[in-house]
Amino acid sequence: MRGSVKKDGKSWYYVVDVGINGKRKQKKQRNFKTKKEAEKALAEINYELNKGTYIEPSNTLYKEYVDQWF
Repeated sequence: MRGSVKKDGKSWYYVVDVGINGKRKQKKQRNFKTKKEAEKALAEINYELNKGTYIEPSNTLYKEYVDQWF
């Protein structure tokens, strides 16, 4: 499994390498109440990465996306 789960104060978080375009890129998700919740979320993102269905979130507006598509 890629990534790790760590504790930060009272909350938990995970860090995972998503490595897009040959560069090292990490995704970090914070504010899980328990270690088990963070591990479950990490397992879900690893599943998406292994299956090839992970899509990097972007701030592109729908109008910009449609204009690029056309």
